Amino acid sequence: MTVRKISRYEIEKEIGRGAMGVVYLAHDPVINRDVALKTIDIANSLDAVRREELTKRMLVEVRSAGRLNHQNIVTIYDYGEETLPFVVMELVEGESLESLRKKKQKFDLRELHPIMSGVALGIDYAHTMGIVHRDIKPDNILITKEHVAKITDFGIARVLDASSTQDSAIIGSPSFMSPEQILGGHIDGTTDIFSFGIILYYMLAGEKPFAASTPHAVTYKILNEEPKPPSFYNPSLTLHIDGVLLKTLSKDPNERYKKAADVVGSLVQADARGKERDVRFAQRGAGADGSGPSETDLTPAKRNVLSEISNVDTIMEEATSNFRKHHFNKRQKR
Repeated sequence: MTVRKISRYEIEKEIGRGAMGVVYLAHDPVINRDVALKTIDIANSLDAVRREELTKRMLVEVRSAGRLNHQNIVTIYDYGEETLPFVVMELVEGESLESLRKKKQKFDLRELHPIMSGVALGIDYAHTMGIVHRDIKPDNILITKEHVAKITDFGIARVLDASSTQDSAIIGSPSFMSPEQILGGHIDGTTDIFSFGIILYYMLAGEKPFAASTPHAVTYKILNEEPKPPSFYNPSLTLHIDGVLLKTLSKDPNERYKKAADVVGSLVQADARGKERDVRFAQRGAGADGSGPSETDLTPAKRNVLSEISNVDTIMEEATSNFRKHHFNKRQKR
């Protein structure tokens, strides 16, 4: 059956569909503006009392997320309940980051920087307001026609987690979940930082750090395995970028960056540091006079060895330390 109207909102067409519900392009005749209206599908298997409890919780969460006023976060306008709860949001004309990735496959860091800077600012702002997203992923990052990144679905993931069994929650988007989410542990801002790190890895390397054929295999990797350095998939990435991303993906929340903007800043400095090192390496004649291969010609294994002997500044020492821990953990598991 075609939906014509939800509350006062006139439905024009369906523009998206996912595990959480359906997104419509709608028109608000009172304000005379187009909006995005998203229905929220709370599990039908729940009894009436539990559904009512979660519907009330949804209102609390949406009210909390509605306080967010930031250029990199999709604004929430309204909330209501008919057959299903629904959220009315700012209509973003553009496409998701996942859609862009499918066209591009891999991004250059400088090309990705303005997008990721915007996402980082949005994440950090929400954290200062005491709100953790819990479902940061490429599908939840919209890119406007002016190339401004906007994060959507704040406040929704928390309620859906509560309405689902652990297994059904995992089936949603396990590739971008933190270890503590999978284990049902304490959730704070570092959870979003972990997910943000997965996105950065995915965009720069062209592969997910914990890729597997089934959701449960993915969660096993997130809990038990260290990801390959992203330069394994994209040799143009420097050793220092490897270190920054592996730190962001630390399984222990205390070892991750505390702010998303710090991740982006460290990546920029890592990229610059790596390029300076490439220049010095070339100026010493490596790869130019037959004395040895250039850094870009080295295999991933040899590049990893170089990371152990690099002398870097304070920020890069932190990244290199993460490399050492990465290799130590691999040896321990053998």
